[in-house]
Amino acid sequence: MLVDLITITTGDGTTLDGIFCEPAAGVTPKGPVDAMLLIHGSGGSFYRVATKAMAEDLRNQGYACLAINTKGHDTVWSPQGSGQYYGNALEILDNSRYDLRAGIDYLYEKGYRSIGLLGHSMGAVKVGYYAATEDDDRIATVIPISPVRLSYSYYMQSEDAEEFRSIIERADQMEAEDRALELMEVRFPIAQMFSAASYLDKHGPAERYNLVALSPRIKVPMLVMGGEQETHTRLKDCPQDMITAAVNSPRAEYHIVPGGNHSLLNSMDKASARVLEWLASLAPVSAGV
Repeated sequence: MLVDLITITTGDGTTLDGIFCEPAAGVTPKGPVDAMLLIHGSGGSFYRVATKAMAEDLRNQGYACLAINTKGHDTVWSPQGSGQYYGNALEILDNSRYDLRAGIDYLYEKGYRSIGLLGHSMGAVKVGYYAATEDDDRIATVIPISPVRLSYSYYMQSEDAEEFRSIIERADQMEAEDRALELMEVRFPIAQMFSAASYLDKHGPAERYNLVALSPRIKVPMLVMGGEQETHTRLKDCPQDMITAAVNSPRAEYHIVPGGNHSLLNSMDKASARVLEWLASLAPVSAGV
């Protein structure tokens, strides 16, 4: 697959890399969507397998695809000579809105007018969060795949509550000691390095990114996908609960892939087929939108 390596600059001044895939020659996309923005998961990047495979399958069916790094790519990284540090370990998730908007702007400037958002894992949180919080009428649909449930209250009532509480207490203590940007290693809800500030931002009691709570604010068609094997506390039943809550979406469905694992890495063909089916079935965009 031939791609264009691209660089975009976000509204908050961060430079991010990605790939743009022209739609396959002679193929017209089915349905109203003409381009897709693809977002990777925690510590991932635009060249991870799930994102690459989805981009190739979509462009082969006539959809332009842009896959970008967000500020949360890899664990820690720094633009050369900047003296600033980013990455999953330091990410404040709200800032991802700038990353997605820059990607949407790139596609819009290329002439695409009906754009879909698709993300895997934490990328699913980012596309859902963007759709819920940004009044962006260029967005035609949102497709979270394997969304993570970022819910303090849910975790506190789960079988993992004791471990989770201890991490929250450690992060609170670090923040109180003016060590909010120091890294700590945790194993819940995933094995990762986080700063205390980043951990509390994503998992703390404010629940800013709880997609179940945010779903009533999503007003575009939404397909949420997951895998049958996704039984971990951070994933269990999240697609179903999001769709139940999506009362203001004109069309909201979930699809659980039998035997599917996280991000549907063992079922990528099935994932692409369902996404393509969904895109082809969407109603035309109203005139003037």
